[in-house]
Amino acid sequence: MSKFLRFCFATLVVTAICAIGAMAQSTTTGAISGTVNNPNKEVVVGATVTVKNLGTNKEITATTDDNGGFKVANLEPGTYSVNVNASGFAAFNAEQVTVEVGRATELPVTVSLQAVSGTVQVTAEAPVINTTQQDFSTNVNQITINETPINGRRWSNFAILTPGAVPDGTFGLISFRGISGLLNNSTIDGGDNNQAFFAEERGRTRISYSVSQAAIKEFQVNTSSYSAEYGRSAGGGPTLQF
Repeated sequence: MSKFLRFCFATLVVTAICAIGAMAQSTTTGAISGTVNNPNKEVVVGATVTVKNLGTNKEITATTDDNGGFKVANLEPGTYSVNVNASGFAAFNAEQVTVEVGRATELPVTVSLQAVSGTVQVTAEAPVINTTQQDFSTNVNQITINETPINGRRWSNFAILTPGAVPDGTFGLISFRGISGLLNNSTIDGGDNNQAFFAEERGRTRISYSVSQAAIKEFQVNTSSYSAEYGRSAGGGPTLQF
């Protein structure tokens, strides 16, 4: 009996650790990742990577691992600068690196030898095609939300601009891949935004919505092959970021 209890306790501990790891994942932030190489395409270990939010001036520092790789996660969507410093090499500076919600911006870094004068300037924009994640997702950024004409200032109407999305009926619901709009999952800053009784987004579709278009910075629409954190939905899974 004691062996059985110890086994159950160990199982619970492993489950708890897995649960904590899952909770650490965020669906409302992005990341910057990459590999630091020297001119001979060899990885640089122990390089210091400093990421700065150009909107808030918040800085986060990381160090490259044994494979020369780095990943700075939990970044608010926006524009960043990335500085890389390594002993014996000239400083690397990347300006205007775009971070989107729910995605990791890949930044290739090649540092030159210290003897070379000057700083390498790189501009990284959000890729048109996402080649690093298996999900089918589309981001609607702040420029689209601000500049696209809309009747009613309802943010979810912009989801119709994404592939596979069409209106479902005449009440404002949206169907993804032909699936009923009642089977979608909506979250705001990672929190539940679903109307429990009718299985629609909170506020429903027949009354004024409680979150204005002006309050939305950007959002992501996941239509297929999304990770378990989006769960519960057979349709699409919009994720919003204020």
